[in-house]
Amino acid sequence: MKNKKGEKAETAPKEVELVVTEEDYQEGLRRGWTDDEMLKPGRYKLKRLDFLKRYPELKEKVKKRA
Repeated sequence: MKNKKGEKAETAPKEVELVVTEEDYQEGLRRGWTDDEMLKPGRYKLKRLDFLKRYPELKEKVKKRA
C-alpha cells in the first residue's frame, strides 16, 4: 500500500500473538488435516526477528560480498 508524502510506513509488530480456538481446531480436522499439520488450541506468542539477527554468522559473508 502506498503512503502519502511525508508519512512513514507502518512497521510490523515485533511480537505477534496467535490464538487457536477449539472451533478452529475442529474445523481443520473436518477439512481433512491431521493433528500434526495444525497447532493445538491455545495461545502462541511469536517473535519476528531480522534475518541477520537470527543468523549472525552470515553477517560476515554479506559484508564480504558487498
